[in-house]
Amino acid sequence: MMGPLKLHWDKVTSGERGSDLDEALRPIRKLNRGAIWRYGQAGDLPGEKDTIDRDGVLKIAKASRGKRAIIFTHKPPTPENVAIVREAAESGLNINLSADSVEEADDLADLNLPVVVVLNSEYARKKDETLREYRQREKQLAKTTPRGRKIAVCPATYTDVSCTECGVCADGERKGVIVGFPAHGTQKKRVDEIAGHAGKRENFRS
Repeated sequence: MMGPLKLHWDKVTSGERGSDLDEALRPIRKLNRGAIWRYGQAGDLPGEKDTIDRDGVLKIAKASRGKRAIIFTHKPPTPENVAIVREAAESGLNINLSADSVEEADDLADLNLPVVVVLNSEYARKKDETLREYRQREKQLAKTTPRGRKIAVCPATYTDVSCTECGVCADGERKGVIVGFPAHGTQKKRVDEIAGHAGKRENFRS
């Protein structure tokens, strides 16, 4: 996290900004049916530490009824947390489980819930790279996890497509496809160390 978002988040942490969940959800309830919205550019689902608060998540699900939410969680897939995520999905709120490596993505995908994963920065479009050049280079990169699940690089990371135009991360049924977000920014080297050498073809099935 960096830039304006970090400045805002620091003020939320210090108590200078922010609101409770009920107040935060008020504008979501007013959105038109079918509208796509993003929950939490930073932070995670309601709940203390690694625990997901069921009541909080169901409040989000109720406010989002008839809309499409883009929502992620890094909270561990304990039986209790998974049960809440499944209950939310039954109410129409599809929560993506976030993985820090393709190996972890495979483990999360075994739960039959939508999964996203951080990818090695090799998957990112370079600053001086045309879209055609990027697509040619991307063809040389593996597109499956170690267990053979398809990886789709988020189009918003290499084109002008926005999240609201794409909407894939709001869908619960992606036929097992895992959405990947290439490491970027000042911390990408550190993220690469965690994500592993996801950009190197020899580590995956082609």
